[in-house]
Amino acid sequence: MGASDERRVDEKGRVTIPQSIRESLQIGPGETVEIERADGHIVIRPRISRASFVETMDGCINDETRAEDASPRDPLEMKTDWTSDLP
Repeated sequence: MGASDERRVDEKGRVTIPQSIRESLQIGPGETVEIERADGHIVIRPRISRASFVETMDGCINDETRAEDASPRDPLEMKTDWTSDLP
């Protein structure tokens, strides 16, 4: 497991994520995180917006990166399927 730091839960149930952890995960003020319970632990992870995911993946899916046994599908068609609701 990664870095850890002991923190108190305040009267409203809030916990501050240490700055070093926020910085290493690139979590800025106002960003959304996902919180879940897993095997008796609380897991907090940055939520990646769909727009950020699409931006990160831009150029990764194209004719050159397609596996030889992949079904024939136009990358632009895939882009439309995944981004039709984005500006």
